[in-house]
Amino acid sequence: MDFVVFPDHPATGPLCLNLRRDPTVRTVRHPSGRPWVMGHWTDDEAVATGPGPDRLLLLGTAAADTGTLDRMLRRLRRLEDLDSRVRELPGSFFLLAAMGSRVRCQGSLSTVRQIHHASVNGVTVAGSRPHDLAALAREASAAGLPTGAPGLGSVDEESLAVRLLAPFAPYPLAQRPAWRAVRAVPPGHCLTLGADGRHGTARWWRPPRPDLWLEDAAECVRDALTEAVRVRARRPALSADLSGGMDSTSLCFLAAREDTRLITTAWVCRDEANDDNVWSDHGAALLHTAEHLPLPYTDAPTWYAPPARTDPAGPLAVIRESARLDHQAAAVAARGSRTHLIGVGGDELFSPRPVALNSLARTDFRSAARRACAARRLGRWTLVDTLRTLFGGVPYPQWLEACADRIVPGARSGDSGADWEVVPAMPPWAHPDAVATARRLVRDAAAAEPEPFAPLRCQHEVLRAAARAGEIVRGAAALTAHHGVTFEAPFLDDNVIEAALTVRLVDQVAVGSYKPLLSAAMRGILPDAVRARGTKGEHSAEVYAGLRRHRRALAALCDDSRLAGLGLIRPEVLRTALTSLQPLAHTLQPLDPTLAAEYWLRSLQEQPRPAAPARPTVPAAEGA
Repeated sequence: MDFVVFPDHPATGPLCLNLRRDPTVRTVRHPSGRPWVMGHWTDDEAVATGPGPDRLLLLGTAAADTGTLDRMLRRLRRLEDLDSRVRELPGSFFLLAAMGSRVRCQGSLSTVRQIHHASVNGVTVAGSRPHDLAALAREASAAGLPTGAPGLGSVDEESLAVRLLAPFAPYPLAQRPAWRAVRAVPPGHCLTLGADGRHGTARWWRPPRPDLWLEDAAECVRDALTEAVRVRARRPALSADLSGGMDSTSLCFLAAREDTRLITTAWVCRDEANDDNVWSDHGAALLHTAEHLPLPYTDAPTWYAPPARTDPAGPLAVIRESARLDHQAAAVAARGSRTHLIGVGGDELFSPRPVALNSLARTDFRSAARRACAARRLGRWTLVDTLRTLFGGVPYPQWLEACADRIVPGARSGDSGADWEVVPAMPPWAHPDAVATARRLVRDAAAAEPEPFAPLRCQHEVLRAAARAGEIVRGAAALTAHHGVTFEAPFLDDNVIEAALTVRLVDQVAVGSYKPLLSAAMRGILPDAVRARGTKGEHSAEVYAGLRRHRRALAALCDDSRLAGLGLIRPEVLRTALTSLQPLAHTLQPLDPTLAAEYWLRSLQEQPRPAAPARPTVPAAEGA
């Protein structure tokens, strides 16, 4: 699925004249006859209101039908009324609305569905994929039309410097596209397009108060997650990960309650000490009606296998497992599945976070102190770290400013959880100029005084992690689309995220309890033995096996590194890291963003003229 959105403005005519012919494109028009939405989607990916000057269009996975949207539209007096109404709709989708001369576009909180925009020919154009807008700008420029910003449509080298940060760049830089002058709409915000060609962004969502007791919040999570799985179980066949962890196992047991053929998959671990295999087999034995599909490591690509394809949108967050995801998608497609559920988002929403102690201390210091003392004993925190967790902290822009000074090559953060986010580090092989660029961009971002995802640090961290998880899902979906398989993450639906944020702070930091909110939500659905699992699989064996298998191919990237050609890395240092012994698996974490950027740049050079998104002059079908 891909699309571009145009305002009802005369300048869109010349733009569309320069789009290449594509008989498969679908077009929805403004009342004036000008194109409103142009792109590619299937009938089961779209829900629209009936004909009329005002309209709503959902693209993605939604439980709504035309009647639901018609009733919603009748209750609207202005576009801003959608702020509350959209919360009534389960699923994961893009919401596009048009009322009078105004257009509204929004994606999801997790960025699984993310809106981008760029100025082309004097008007703002929105789209679901940044590289589509970049390609549209290149086509317009080639036709002599103004593109609004120097270099629009080319690779943003400064963005690539930020993307080398490990484990990830801080917000809002983490949302910066890899294409120059293309902007992403921040999570929880919507984009409006006016008839004058201008645009605006506004926050439509704010986090709920964390004031529900555990059992009440668990009921909200259970209802939201049940609906999230149900909307995806309308297919004749559905596949799902069954890793043995609580997240994926919960999805499998929820899917087994629906009227669909269920296929569960599980990677067989290399390390016999990893008990994921035991718990996966246990779950499969209890799911009597499901077809279980083990994926032996002897038959599958190893981690770090060179990717057969990448995501044109930008470097892949799942680069180390990209070949395995392709293998898995082919396997489930051969068994009739077109939708595959993954547990991404479970850790992000439900794992205990030390930063919650910082938020709790503002309202209930006694409870926060007791839990901090217990966490100090279990986590071996120093007294200084414990005090920083309880008392530390500055407003987000000030933290971001201080973060810039702490970004150095090869550093490892010792943060205890009191900060807004983990302070990232540049890899040891980063060029000094790239380090300077990253630090400058962080300072520039801080100077703009960005508003955090949420005023409470623990909620900001959950939403930041959910946005990172959304990037992972987008990349996985791009890899598997050629198999006709869509990877879906029910945990990352807006309604599930909002429900997870309602639990009291004191219940978010229950020492010695693993994912208490999800465990309570799955009571009566997930077997008690699975809910009580206290271990978590560790996959360093896969990391080392992949590096051994592909060390020579990875080192060869240093011979003609595209990143080195842009002055972003020192290839001789990267080669040393790839060919030397690495006794600790976590020290290899900086490899992922570097390899992702390197492979992405190579894929662009292999396709010197990327295809633009919707390029029709003769649309194949009118309407949704």
